[in-house]
Amino acid sequence: MLFIGDSVAGQQALPLTQAMAESGAYFIDGTSTGGGNLVGPNAEESWKTLPEEIEEAAGGVIVYQITSYDWGASAEQEEAYSDLAEAASDVGADLLLISMPPIEPDEFYEDHMDELASAEDVARSMADDNDGVEYVDASAVWGEEYAQEHEGEVHRSDDGIHVCPQGAARFTSWLMEELTELYPEFESADAEEWANNGWADDEAFFGCG
Repeated sequence: MLFIGDSVAGQQALPLTQAMAESGAYFIDGTSTGGGNLVGPNAEESWKTLPEEIEEAAGGVIVYQITSYDWGASAEQEEAYSDLAEAASDVGADLLLISMPPIEPDEFYEDHMDELASAEDVARSMADDNDGVEYVDASAVWGEEYAQEHEGEVHRSDDGIHVCPQGAARFTSWLMEELTELYPEFESADAEEWANNGWADDEAFFGCG
């Protein structure tokens, strides 16, 4: 499985790497801090490394978590997601488009919220219109709006964007369940096998105190 996204996805990739390894699956972390987006600012940087990573995922699953940088007109978003779907199809891989965690926008993001909503709509439409593409709504993990706490535990950073270890673990558990539903032959490891392997101490997590 190839997992693509921004720094938020990079945080989620920490437990996901462990979970996939314990499940006996080959995992490629294609996330990028300060980028990772396929459309919007600096998207060309992602496309420089993506073809090689997609080749590594041949015959498997490519997971793209929509990033907080997926800005642009809906036509641009559709073109970028279509290009990814075509590249996945060319190597015999399925494509899962996952919704991003809702954010509490600061000045940097407040002018782009309509574009981010458009990205989600375009991704849903892409999945409806293309075989081999699935849109997976992660609101079961994050809710419909940003909230730092879930059931009394901090799972989002106080910056309104990023996630904390508890949130990353919940996301991983949820995604592993989604994968077993989509691919019954996939045997997901129990959380006890990957949840306490030291990844939660990684410096990638911040604002969780």
